[in-house]
Amino acid sequence: DLYDDADLARRVVYVEASRGCPFRCEFCLSSLDVPVRNVPIDRFLPAMVRLLDRGLRRFKFVDRTFNLSPAVSTAILRFFLERVDLGVFLHFEMIPDRLGPDLRDLVARFPAGALQFEVGVQTFNDAVGRLISRRQDNAKVEENLRFLRERTGVHVHADLIAGLPGEDLASFAAGFDRLVSLGPQEIQVGLLKRLRGTPIVRHDRQWGMVYSHHPPYEVLATRLIGFADMQRLRRFARYWDLVANSGNFPETTRRLLGNAPFDGFMDFADWLWSSTQQTHDIALARLAERLFAYLCERRGMDPDHAAALIDADWKRVGRGEGPDLLRRRPKRQARSSATPPRQSRRLDR
Repeated sequence: DLYDDADLARRVVYVEASRGCPFRCEFCLSSLDVPVRNVPIDRFLPAMVRLLDRGLRRFKFVDRTFNLSPAVSTAILRFFLERVDLGVFLHFEMIPDRLGPDLRDLVARFPAGALQFEVGVQTFNDAVGRLISRRQDNAKVEENLRFLRERTGVHVHADLIAGLPGEDLASFAAGFDRLVSLGPQEIQVGLLKRLRGTPIVRHDRQWGMVYSHHPPYEVLATRLIGFADMQRLRRFARYWDLVANSGNFPETTRRLLGNAPFDGFMDFADWLWSSTQQTHDIALARLAERLFAYLCERRGMDPDHAAALIDADWKRVGRGEGPDLLRRRPKRQARSSATPPRQSRRLDR
């Protein structure tokens, strides 16, 4: 009742069908919020009917473990599937290794663009997972992510955490490459945060955990990842958002990743930092020009090929003409022979 109907029709509204989390991931505040409490489904669904009747179409569920109870999650999905023709959009945070047959069947019946799943992978390193009390079947995670990408229209946003105790740079890189190979539309790379009250602090001495004293209290160094490399990871995450997660440069991103996604993008991130000394206030046109310069200078790509690649990305979303640098390039005569382009692995299959 805080908003009128016209206002609701324009908004994303946060809703909550359950609260709490049964898991004990030591970095997460939700691990302190037990037991899990569900809103009775016979109260929750009528509330959703009222919101739909008033014009709301975009729902973001803030349940930490939406698919924890198959009975509840299937009831909610079935309710919205019956009303999907209204143009609803639903965001859920999902446990990545729990997607049973009933849930799979329902999810596969939604049209593309109706569902977005935030999938917290966090780490593929089993030993690190055990260290931080995170139980996860990584084989099931892979199976479920492949199902979502290959057989549904769900938009998948997957999370990885850098700087966990016990994980070195090589392990994080391997996890990133593994996640890229599964093809989520977005990969959120976040640095570990020391949230007040969470038991992650028990690892501080053994693993040399050093955190910022200022919000959001991100990790600065560990025994396995020094300060300089942690700064590289921070820049990697920022540039990944600008280039890959933004969706502005999909084909260019694939070329940057090649057959070794983490190494390929880290090389670009290191180069971009050295050439700009910036992680923010990089205009889109300037970013396109920096991508062009990197592909030509660092990867040895033919300038015409690089310009065509970036220009195609630029125009794909209806932006019209590309940046000045790409438009002003003089036309060159075709060469008698061409170098085959690098093989690349698709990020978005």
